[in-house]
Amino acid sequence: MKKLYTILTVILLFATLSIQSQSILLVNDNGKNPERADALKTALNDLGLPFSYFNTVDKNASPTADFMDDFDVVIWYTGNDSGGLYLWNASDTVNTELKTYLDNGGMLWLQGLDFLYDLYKGAPDTFSVGDFVYDYLGISTYVAQSHKDDGVYSDGVPFFEVDTANGIFSLDTLKWHWATMYFADAMIPTDSAKALYKMGPAEYDLGGYAGAIYNESGEAKIMTFATETGKLDAQWRLDTLYAQGLRYFKQFAKKETKFVESITLSTDGNKTTIDTKGGSLQFSTTVLPDDATDKNVVWSLENNTCFAAIDQNGLLTTSPVSFGNGTVTVVATASDGSGVKASMDITISNQGDASDFEVLLVADGNWSGKGGLTRYLELDTALINNNINKLVYRTVETDDIPTLDMLQAFDVVIWYTSNDQTNLKIWDVSDSSNIKFNAPLMTYLDNGGLLWVQGTDYLYDIYGNPPVADFKVGDFVYDYLGIKTYVAKSHTDADSKKGVPQLDVVLDNGICELDPIEWSYSKLWRVDAYALTDDALGIYKLGPSDYILNPFYAMVYKKNGKSRIITSAFETARLDDQDNLDQLFQEVLAFFESITNDVNEIKGYVSDIEIYPNPVQNHTILSYDLAKKANVKLLIYSIDGQIVYNRDLGSQIQGKYSIDISTNGLKNGTYLCAFKVDDKQITKKILVVK
Repeated sequence: MKKLYTILTVILLFATLSIQSQSILLVNDNGKNPERADALKTALNDLGLPFSYFNTVDKNASPTADFMDDFDVVIWYTGNDSGGLYLWNASDTVNTELKTYLDNGGMLWLQGLDFLYDLYKGAPDTFSVGDFVYDYLGISTYVAQSHKDDGVYSDGVPFFEVDTANGIFSLDTLKWHWATMYFADAMIPTDSAKALYKMGPAEYDLGGYAGAIYNESGEAKIMTFATETGKLDAQWRLDTLYAQGLRYFKQFAKKETKFVESITLSTDGNKTTIDTKGGSLQFSTTVLPDDATDKNVVWSLENNTCFAAIDQNGLLTTSPVSFGNGTVTVVATASDGSGVKASMDITISNQGDASDFEVLLVADGNWSGKGGLTRYLELDTALINNNINKLVYRTVETDDIPTLDMLQAFDVVIWYTSNDQTNLKIWDVSDSSNIKFNAPLMTYLDNGGLLWVQGTDYLYDIYGNPPVADFKVGDFVYDYLGIKTYVAKSHTDADSKKGVPQLDVVLDNGICELDPIEWSYSKLWRVDAYALTDDALGIYKLGPSDYILNPFYAMVYKKNGKSRIITSAFETARLDDQDNLDQLFQEVLAFFESITNDVNEIKGYVSDIEIYPNPVQNHTILSYDLAKKANVKLLIYSIDGQIVYNRDLGSQIQGKYSIDISTNGLKNGTYLCAFKVDDKQITKKILVVK
């Protein structure tokens, strides 16, 4: 093995010497998993090739023809994205900027899955003269897609094998990170084009069809690889592929790269502070020399002691919450690979106060289909309409999760998984015998955090399709979420593929009153149906009453130790209108705010206040930890304000107490329990259900 790597190193070194001094632009058009382009960056870095980087999602645009004209080669990477590609202008039309670049003699290496699907949807499709994919990419027929159109020999294509007559590549086989590759395109080249790699082996359903094609159109030279190059089985294989492909392009290179030598930062008004809540600060750069090939910069933040954001136009925006106070270092890095950068420290203040009620919305949906990446905006609107101080954290942008410090800066965390069902960052699956939420979130909960989980399929992500046998004490979903059985999913199970028409409120649940919850569709698919633990509180059932899954719950409240979690196993962004979504948010957040208000109101006098069980049948126990000697009194009011329980506990010394409360004389319903300590009072809801 050591000898093999030595040989590969020598080959790559030779290839590197022969491909340097060409200018390269890497365009990342993968909005679904943009981080996959890191493997391509690594290949270019391994080969010692400076390159410029253009992220279409950040820029919300394709690079212009004028911009691309400064580069010998454009590597356009679509990865595993299948919708809204800027390759097609994000509007399923020919990209005239790219076409102009090619008409000017440009060189293009197109790589990725589903770029044909984005424009033409499912195979097969045939093209002719006048079609961009025929004239420029050299594709006459879009035959099929692996996984979707195979399954006899294997599910997905096992590998690509080199066409030995191609004259560009000698790397014999392209293998994958997985056993097979899904959604790779099988193509037939035009008469003027030639296959570089074919699907293999020969016995495979689509064996022999081209998976990679080379074509020339006028002076333009184009390679099309209809597979996920960011997921080859090993970095050395990708490095070798890039060395061979770029060595071929190098012989036609005409442009000499002139690198950036210095960057100077400046701001509007030369300010180094932001002291307006929700304020912003525009940065600009002076890049030298004036005739540098690529004068673009990449903006980033470092050494943060608070949360802020900077876009790729250099606009620094604050977060109007208490966690938004502190300092950040703004960094501008030359995008030409020269490594030149400049930085400036900014102090941010007056964004919020720790006494404010603040919510962190974590958008963990990573599916780009049907607007999945932007559905969180409807939740954001609900928070705005309810005048909630909030911060939005998007895992798809950071490719990370909030830190414990960030989580603990907020009164409530809303973790929204949208309609995504794979690789959710809410989960820690490192130990398959003890699946639970990620480590910062678990610590946040164990420290008394308040969490509202929302979305379809977040249990499916780790357990697959229901039913899942009864969970038990010690299982995370049992202890923390209050779920005894993951029974079924609407549309998928038991309801004849119909979906759930609505959710019906559980009367007197003490949290929500909106009834019913209905959808922007006639029915909602993939809503979970749960059987609950004895100490969990059902808030909504699947409905109406004659719906087959009506005995089961889709929204549940559970208290575990200090944590309190509400689980909504449905797509909150697909309620029938914004007003109803606003109301749902108002009711749940008012419940959570009452908990935080209770804690703030009586802080320094008493802690660890708990009424358990709740809901109550015949009796419950009020437990608390008194910080100092005080007079203690307990009253329970009916919902119309009548005192139904009055108990003066007198003067109590510092210590822990447990008070048994009999509810034998109370009817079913919601009551308010007023707990008075000297001149301080907190009020908690209790629900009597017999």
